[in-house]
Amino acid sequence: MVTYDDGASAPQPTRGSFLARYVFSTHHKTIGLQYLWLALTSVLVGVVLSTLLRIHTSWPDTAIPFLNGFENTPERYAAVRLLHGSLMVFFVLTAAPQLGFGNYLLPLQIGASEMAFPTLNLVSFWLTVASLAGMTASFFYAPGTGINVWLASAAIFAVGALLSALNFTTTTIDLRAEGMTLPRLPVTVWAWFLNSILSMLIFSVLLAGCTALLSDRLLGSQFFSATSFLASQPQNLVRQGSVPVLWQRLFWYFAQAEVYVAMLPCFGIVTHLVSTFSRKPVWKERLVVLALCGVGLIGFCVWGYHMFATGMNPYAPLVFAVLASSLGVPAAFLLASWLGTLWEARLQLTTAMLFSIGFISLFIAGGLSGIFLARQDLSSAAVSEDFVIGHFHLVMGVAATFAILAALFFWFPKLFGCRLSEPLGKIHFWMTFAGVYLIFMPMHWLGLLTQSRLLPDAERAALASAGASIRTLVTLATICTVAAQVVFVINFAHALVRRRVSQEEDNPWRGTTLEWSVASPTPESNFGSAPPVVYRGAYEFPEGFANDFAPQHLAPELLAQKVR
Repeated sequence: MVTYDDGASAPQPTRGSFLARYVFSTHHKTIGLQYLWLALTSVLVGVVLSTLLRIHTSWPDTAIPFLNGFENTPERYAAVRLLHGSLMVFFVLTAAPQLGFGNYLLPLQIGASEMAFPTLNLVSFWLTVASLAGMTASFFYAPGTGINVWLASAAIFAVGALLSALNFTTTTIDLRAEGMTLPRLPVTVWAWFLNSILSMLIFSVLLAGCTALLSDRLLGSQFFSATSFLASQPQNLVRQGSVPVLWQRLFWYFAQAEVYVAMLPCFGIVTHLVSTFSRKPVWKERLVVLALCGVGLIGFCVWGYHMFATGMNPYAPLVFAVLASSLGVPAAFLLASWLGTLWEARLQLTTAMLFSIGFISLFIAGGLSGIFLARQDLSSAAVSEDFVIGHFHLVMGVAATFAILAALFFWFPKLFGCRLSEPLGKIHFWMTFAGVYLIFMPMHWLGLLTQSRLLPDAERAALASAGASIRTLVTLATICTVAAQVVFVINFAHALVRRRVSQEEDNPWRGTTLEWSVASPTPESNFGSAPPVVYRGAYEFPEGFANDFAPQHLAPELLAQKVR
């Protein structure tokens, strides 16, 4: 592999004080790392909260010492669930793959020196930090005040997400290096780009909804007031519902598509890693890009699926159920591409590749259970909350976390100049992979046990006993899986400590995208005084090039020399 270097490896100037380097830095790599640190902190707190929730579910009378007095009230239990969900959805699943890895790698992968709006990028990050502080603080307030604080924090997060989405979109369109045409963009860049467009649409709706609801609660307005609506509307409109239904529409307009805001970058990351470690081009790459577009477009139109019991048109559930089922079409293209890339490949089973394959496995398992939930009659009658939680966590929460971990193991040398331990990484993978299946597959069984009410009393009692045993198994598996994350923390900390004495090669994975064309960790100025020139796509096998990928930045004459 040839390293591009036009002064980028020269000694860098002094970066100034701590405040200038971290608090007020507008550099995209610094902000990307800050998002990743924020996500790492949030995920550690989030998994602890999930453990507390499982313990409370299985043994509700057990006191938890450092939360004594909180866990015995329904309000506090609901507050723990809200805080867990907020940390994981906003600050892990949204922040890490898009705002963390995207901020760090997007300019590098398109050959840019910086994001389009660096100051706006800094403002977005600190708005996200303020939102995290507000959502965490809302847990400690009384329910009424806590809801207000949470809504204000969600609105702040939406503003930051909108600014970031504008930045990502403009950067991808305007700052691509010479020769970086749209067909030559890596799949990761396509995922970040499409995700930013989707984010602009849905976070604007969340911002409007939160602002209107706060206005109702604090200023006495009546955006969602059923009383004022029913008093002023014709009878034919009253039968169709009231303005509170508007809040549900606005919420689900955001929340359903938020699933794909978390998943789209993960699809791009996994596609890229599967190709890299298979040493094969992405199978049907252009269809994969179209499938990513389809996931974003169709996922954006499914909001009403969750509202079939709120007075909508009787035919609406059928329409939204068909749309929800049609998401399987682009998902099937993605799955076919992953399997086609893996077929007869020269697999390199690194930890990043194992987490990528684990993502595919979890996505298949969660997607199959989603077929049941796409049917309105089954979702309303045949399953309970446990089934929905199991499906949701498999297909979004845990699968996305696997993609984030795969990306971290893959790009760790680029971020920090050293590699995570592969043996420890593989131990961590297998413990986590087994643990999440032991947690969430039994939750599907718990959901199906709701039909025991249709059985005779004797069989119903036996199933109730089995359900209690399954809940205990789920709780014990949760505790063991969370404990297994200590292996990752040790691996992470040890790698950062030894990076000062270890010497790593700049491109250990033989990557071909532009971020691997410079030294590791990435120089301050990215590509030096002259931007790179792109000559080919990220997954091309030039004729005679050792049956392997060719770097995007390698000029044809240099490529011919390497072939000879």
